Amino acid sequence: MFRNYFKIAWRNILKNKGFAFINITGLAIGLTACVLILMYVIDENSYDRHHKDGERTYRIISQVKGDKFVGSSAPTAMGLKNDFPEVEEVTRLLRFPGNEKMLLKNPATQNAFYETNCYYIDSTFFDLFSYEFKYGDIRTALNAPNVIILQEEVAEKLFGPIDPVGKVINVGLSFGAFDYTIKGVIKTTSAKSHIPAHVFLSMNNGDIGDWAKNQTNWASNNLFVTYYKLKANTDHHTFERKLPAFVDRNMGEDMKAMGFTKTLIVQPMKDIYLHSNYAFEIAPNGNIKYLYVFSSIAFFILLLACINFMNLSTARSEKRAAEVGMRKVVGAYKSDLIAQFLSESVILSCVSMFLTLILITLVTPLFNHWTKKNLSVLDDPRLVAVIIGLALITGVLAGLYPAVYLASFKPIAVLKGKIKNNFSVVAIRKGLIVFQFFISTVLIFSAILINGQMRYLSNYSLGFDKSQKLILPLQTQESDRSYQSLRVAIESNPVVQSIGRGAAYPGIEQLQDMLFYGEGKTIEDNVDIQMVNVDEGYFKTLGFTLLYGRAFSKEFSNDTLGLVLNETAVKNLGYTPETAVGKKATYDFHNEIVEMNILGVMKDYNYQSLHTTIKPIGLTISPFFGSPSSYMIVNINTRDFSKLISQVKTIWSGINPNSPFEYSFLDQDFQKNYEKETKSGQVVKAFTVIGIFVACLGLFGLAAFSTEQKVKEIGVRKVLGAGVPGLVGMLSKDFLKLVGISIFIALPVGYMLMRQWLMSFAYQVSMDWWMFFLAGLTSLFIAFATVSFQTIKAAVANPIKSLRTE
Repeated sequence: MFRNYFKIAWRNILKNKGFAFINITGLAIGLTACVLILMYVIDENSYDRHHKDGERTYRIISQVKGDKFVGSSAPTAMGLKNDFPEVEEVTRLLRFPGNEKMLLKNPATQNAFYETNCYYIDSTFFDLFSYEFKYGDIRTALNAPNVIILQEEVAEKLFGPIDPVGKVINVGLSFGAFDYTIKGVIKTTSAKSHIPAHVFLSMNNGDIGDWAKNQTNWASNNLFVTYYKLKANTDHHTFERKLPAFVDRNMGEDMKAMGFTKTLIVQPMKDIYLHSNYAFEIAPNGNIKYLYVFSSIAFFILLLACINFMNLSTARSEKRAAEVGMRKVVGAYKSDLIAQFLSESVILSCVSMFLTLILITLVTPLFNHWTKKNLSVLDDPRLVAVIIGLALITGVLAGLYPAVYLASFKPIAVLKGKIKNNFSVVAIRKGLIVFQFFISTVLIFSAILINGQMRYLSNYSLGFDKSQKLILPLQTQESDRSYQSLRVAIESNPVVQSIGRGAAYPGIEQLQDMLFYGEGKTIEDNVDIQMVNVDEGYFKTLGFTLLYGRAFSKEFSNDTLGLVLNETAVKNLGYTPETAVGKKATYDFHNEIVEMNILGVMKDYNYQSLHTTIKPIGLTISPFFGSPSSYMIVNINTRDFSKLISQVKTIWSGINPNSPFEYSFLDQDFQKNYEKETKSGQVVKAFTVIGIFVACLGLFGLAAFSTEQKVKEIGVRKVLGAGVPGLVGMLSKDFLKLVGISIFIALPVGYMLMRQWLMSFAYQVSMDWWMFFLAGLTSLFIAFATVSFQTIKAAVANPIKSLRTE
């Protein structure tokens, strides 16, 4: 019986190739979109799922004056363990300011390179985080001081494919070079974590170890990322309610001395990657909102393909009516007919499934390029099973309504030729067309707005000049000490306008801040100001605008106690920009009162991405705030970048032979802050095109069917003198009315959805009338172009061919 069903189904598919092509193509594209997004969603949800007892592991978030950030004071971790018996273990991770890159060197071969994502960790780190070691023993890896754990690829870059455990490498930092013994190599694995570590260094060491041990203040230096694991069957909500008393008991005195209060917030480790976007994150995280958006788009594209199937199947009902009547007359039951039509649907979906596998193989590399991932359908055999299951379910669901509808025809009415489309069926069909273009229009409007926001961010005046700025990291002691020699040599190049250096530059994270208060204020009125240690050339090189006063100069020896503040910092201190110059800004550091002079007021500038508003920032040359030597910034004026880079590299190699040459450009570094939005925008635009194409496939098929039904009417109208434009308008107007209704509904919905998305930016493009107009016009044009292909073809046909049988 089933063999007969499929034989008849296959004959019908071959008999109606156009109908089959539209449905197979639409379903294949819908399934491809669904599977690609499914792979992405699975990958994004896989972060931190592999850690043993991960469901009992949490991270501490600090909140000060409404600002939440990742980090807490050094004693917080052990305080939690000592005060709460329900805490099983604690550990800390530290990114030391100014050491964004570390120089790793194999002393035996002098092979050296910079490595990013290097973190100091406590000896208990691997008690909370699960890693698979290729070499070494995870249980004893951190038992000794001055030990280092390398990721497998880093180890191979240093030593090749051998076991390097026990070997000594040299780690170059801006304040010295230190020897570390390799105690483990982490195996390259597909397991993902919110900590994208390439290197782990024991916090018990000879470089920053003493500094870390001496951090006993409970309120300051909130640089330590604190994790803890609760004992089994401990409710973390109950535990979190105990934290305010813990803060008062341990931190109250230190916080009072520094003039602020702090709140500790608990964050489950499994929620970090997709649900966390606090200041000073270890690395850029994902965003659960994008998963919802992508999943919705994929679902609706598949739904559009299913709607095409239902619409075309019910529209062709008249052609299948006689077949249904005859089958019922010879004894076919309704269930037999439903099974027959469902078998056709399933066959179409199965063919679509094979086409889907081909399409996924072809487009996955492009999708990986957009999303910066390395996805493959072959990596997870379950995905193939999902594709098969999805294809079968889609085939059944898409074919169920047409099958029931066709099987319900009455044989007598059919054989007498009295069958006609039911009003409710026609209404459903029109409603589905409206829904299809509603989705398409929302996608078009979203793509237009996302593109507009990205252009807005690129062109927004940041308050400084980011173009033609060459960045040279000074991450080793050698390059730090050679700064003046480098500066003199590079400045001799005629395309170099000026050079400065600083601990940070706009667009990268600045970890250092200080609490200041103004004249006539007390420590309780303090203002948190982000501090950047710079030299005298920094201000000019980055093109900041000085409103009042002056910048730093070597002509003034007391500038080490000076500040150049932005407008926001000045206002928060209680001054006006016009009167701030010459005023004092005071800070209290461990009961030492230090007064600094405001030398100048600069115009506000965006030192962070445009996701955040401008905050107080200060420039200083005070040695108290560390070295300004992390980065050399070279202001250039050239179009021949390759030639300049080659010249600078030659200078660098001559002066710093032991430090590898690396560079970047400030505008490119700043743009990296919008990588998530850029890749998401690319995905949305691509899937918008796919959604429109699927919707147009269905509209194309319906237009073909509609013109086929009216071919004799068209012939009569042409004989009576109707012109081609009039006929095209007559045949198109019903479809365009439906598209117009969909536009009317879609634009307000698109506005509400995109307004929510824009709220993630502090600076937003305005949703102008032309965006709505363009989205609606694009939908209307696409629909008209799709329909007109069929209507023009019918309107220009010879009427004699359609009327000669009458």
